[in-house]
Amino acid sequence: MASCIPFADEEPFAERVKTLADDELLEIWEETQQIENMICAELHADFSLAPDYEKTIVEELSLRSSRRINARPEAK
Repeated sequence: MASCIPFADEEPFAERVKTLADDELLEIWEETQQIENMICAELHADFSLAPDYEKTIVEELSLRSSRRINARPEAK
């Protein structure tokens, strides 16, 4: 049975996202959404193509945002 994995190497996507820049993560998410929308429109169906990827990307971006907020020096 085939698997749809966006990277050729064996590194899990959850680990791979940690090394990608924010804009790269957003680009992956955007492309996934575009493909999903095209397929759903063509098949007249509603489904999620890669919900685990989307969740992983959102979690990583949220973590990074929290780190940036916590790293800011407090204003006095």
